[in-house]
Amino acid sequence: MTVSYGSASVVTDESVDRSDLGAPWADESNGLCGAGIPGLLELQVGTHTGWVPFRIELHESEPALASHWEEAVEVSFTTTHDEAYLLGLMDDKEYRFPLPAGDYRVRYCARGFDEAHRGEEGEDSYLLQFWPQPPCAARILRQTSSEAAYWHRARRTLTPQEQEEDDLREAAERENRARERWGDRVPNERLRATLDQGLWSGTLMKLDPDLEFALAEADDTVHRRIAAWAALRCADVSGLNRLSEFAPAFAALRRDEPVPTPFDDPGECWALYRRTNAPRTIVPMPLEGAGPVFAQDWAIPALFFTAHADSLVAVLEVVVCLAHVHGRDGYRQAFADLRARFPELPSGGA
Repeated sequence: MTVSYGSASVVTDESVDRSDLGAPWADESNGLCGAGIPGLLELQVGTHTGWVPFRIELHESEPALASHWEEAVEVSFTTTHDEAYLLGLMDDKEYRFPLPAGDYRVRYCARGFDEAHRGEEGEDSYLLQFWPQPPCAARILRQTSSEAAYWHRARRTLTPQEQEEDDLREAAERENRARERWGDRVPNERLRATLDQGLWSGTLMKLDPDLEFALAEADDTVHRRIAAWAALRCADVSGLNRLSEFAPAFAALRRDEPVPTPFDDPGECWALYRRTNAPRTIVPMPLEGAGPVFAQDWAIPALFFTAHADSLVAVLEVVVCLAHVHGRDGYRQAFADLRARFPELPSGGA
């Protein structure tokens, strides 16, 4: 069976509501087999994306647990139908099997969880065993891998001590990422808050640290004006401004207005651009050692990032796009033009 995002399921009721992703795990009994929604079993798989072997067995009574299975959990499951199917997330193929209506105990076994998580193909395999039994508490029978331990922990409420340990660890990791991005320079709180936002905001620190810090000191109005100017400059340089499909967006930016729908949606912007079959221009990436890129591939995100809810994230992302559209030979002049166009921008010095 083919899985995506490490997820598979057994379904007996096709009308089941699966919109609440946490509902299958509501009892917090384990993190591998969720039975919180009648007619549905959610299964955690070690392989993120790819083919995995599954075996399904129907027994008259509880079978022995073979020693070679490294992970094993049990849950109760009730079905009002006489057939079920196994399905990998985003897979179109359903593997149907008979399962007469009634109450069952379900044992989910796995091996190779850690190896699969590391990307070692063909190392994980899975077994589902059903036998008649009245409902009773779910339980973990066997847990040996760190990956299975992670999912068991992730799908239960942490103790106060565990939560405190997690908070301290996350704070330390965040501080390490901040030091990697800004070194010994101290960002203001507004800039620090962008650490986990955007796609390429951190790139500007490698190209022009003073400009990043200057933008962080500017107010929202200046952010929006610079983002609009930079997005229009990207469009001019890349030729995007010659595409009539994008004219409403550019017209709005020239009026100092937000781009209208659908130009605030990345998927819509890319789909619209692909339909134009416009020519593409290769430029060298600004950072040394990086390969060439298409200028248009950066002019498109420059457009939709102007609409980001956080004006600082918006301007940081659009200015990075500006650098890539101009390439290694032209981004410094583009940054100089930006500073000349917006003299109100703080110096941003250390």
